[in-house]
Amino acid sequence: MKKKLEVILFRLLSRHSFVSDHEKSLYLILFAACTYAVSMNFILMLFHLVINVTPLFLISLTGFLSNMLGFWLVERGRYLPVGLLISGTVIIHALASAICIGTKNLVIVYLLTTLVMQFIIPYATFRIRTLVTAALWASMIALVFIGHHMTPLRDIGDAYGALAMFNIHLAFFGIGIQLTIGNTIWDAIIRFNHEALEKSKSEANTDPLTGLFNRRYADFFFNKLTAGQLEQVWCVAMLDIDDFKMLNDAYGHLIGDDVLMFISDFIRTNLRRTDLVFRWGGEEFLILLKDADVSNAFRILDKLRYKLASENIETHDIILNVTVTIGVCPLDIYNVEKSIDTCDRLMYEGKDLGKNIVVM
Repeated sequence: MKKKLEVILFRLLSRHSFVSDHEKSLYLILFAACTYAVSMNFILMLFHLVINVTPLFLISLTGFLSNMLGFWLVERGRYLPVGLLISGTVIIHALASAICIGTKNLVIVYLLTTLVMQFIIPYATFRIRTLVTAALWASMIALVFIGHHMTPLRDIGDAYGALAMFNIHLAFFGIGIQLTIGNTIWDAIIRFNHEALEKSKSEANTDPLTGLFNRRYADFFFNKLTAGQLEQVWCVAMLDIDDFKMLNDAYGHLIGDDVLMFISDFIRTNLRRTDLVFRWGGEEFLILLKDADVSNAFRILDKLRYKLASENIETHDIILNVTVTIGVCPLDIYNVEKSIDTCDRLMYEGKDLGKNIVVM
């Protein structure tokens, strides 16, 4: 149950951006308060309809609609009006119920539940919540006065017991939820913050067009490699799209971007799961092949090159055939920059040899 609630709270947080964890907490707890208030008013509305107490039915209906408005206010960050709206509708309902059917139904628990809210939910300044607390205190005194000095407008007979039982449960669960939901809310906030942080890290380390790792992540990866934190045997390759500038000039950058995305997906799909691909810049891609000597790396990349040359890229009613040239060499983990320069030089040798080739 708690896990399901956390999932719901997490989805609510995902709908908005917040300036602080305090605002996230306030948003969630007031959303929960509105949900509870709407539910209780709906049940009371049906109860008063069944026992035919029209004034209380109308007041419950008004409370139901007012608390539905509370959702709209919560979504817009209007937390003060939400707290005042919930507190005000409870006071009105309690006093009206006492006048209409008396206090034998334990209507005072409405006020007690709302009183707890003033201490737990910081929807307003301390001064404002103190004033609301005073209004609740005055309302409780008014209920005692009404109960002792006024005759109810309507006697609902045996329904008093059922309503009193409902009100006891309303107060018990209402106060219990307020006292315990805070932990669940903070668990959801911690999870949300963690996933947002991981997403931020991922976005910082990936190329926005292709979704491949970028040079920033490559630096991080090579630092870990040099420090001995990863497997040591790799080959490095530089892949360049042949005649990409001519393609861009002929068809425009929109087509060029589609080609980049197609080839990025193609490389990622046709390499091994242990290999890594980086968008190095423009139409260049850096490839790291794990646990492969240079001859094995050559076979893997030449198969990739051949398969790509056999593919047609269809985009915007244009059919293109694109080839790549690749230079590959063993990676010296203690001199990464030199290894990258070497495979880059080999790639340019492949260009001079006629392109659409792997050179090692």
